[in-house]
Amino acid sequence: METTGKENHTMVTEFILLGFGSGPATQVLPFVVFLVFYTAIVLRNTIMILIIRIDPHLHTPMYFFLMNLLLLDLCYSSAIAPKAMVTFLQGSKTISYNGCGTQLFFFALFVTTEAFILRSMAYDRYIAICNPLLYSVTMFKRVCIQLIVVSYICGGRKSAGVTGS
Repeated sequence: METTGKENHTMVTEFILLGFGSGPATQVLPFVVFLVFYTAIVLRNTIMILIIRIDPHLHTPMYFFLMNLLLLDLCYSSAIAPKAMVTFLQGSKTISYNGCGTQLFFFALFVTTEAFILRSMAYDRYIAICNPLLYSVTMFKRVCIQLIVVSYICGGRKSAGVTGS
């Protein structure tokens, strides 16, 4: 096959985000909706994390896992919502290729890590229900920390596999 020397060397540098209207009036409503929901998520998760940290009665494995789950919920909400709100305010409907890839990586990281933490929580409840007499011996602080660390490591490995090539 013969080439003519006119090859396409175009690189994708940004994506254009469509679907939220084009005028400034149509940008205000989505911004306000995102702002209200994002603020509610941040406040709810932060308050619940502080309550769990402050109250000594909540220093149990179940609440330790719940606190990490709340932190991940806060993180993966923060991976997407702020950029979306900036896009609504500026009227610029583009996101760079690297910015999109970064958002995808962190969103995948936090969501997959959340799945592993949910699995750790299920294991915690399984031990509490099926072996209640051995619960305090089985689920002590070091085991809970190890389960969380493994969840973050496995979430990171899976998300790198999803977004990497």
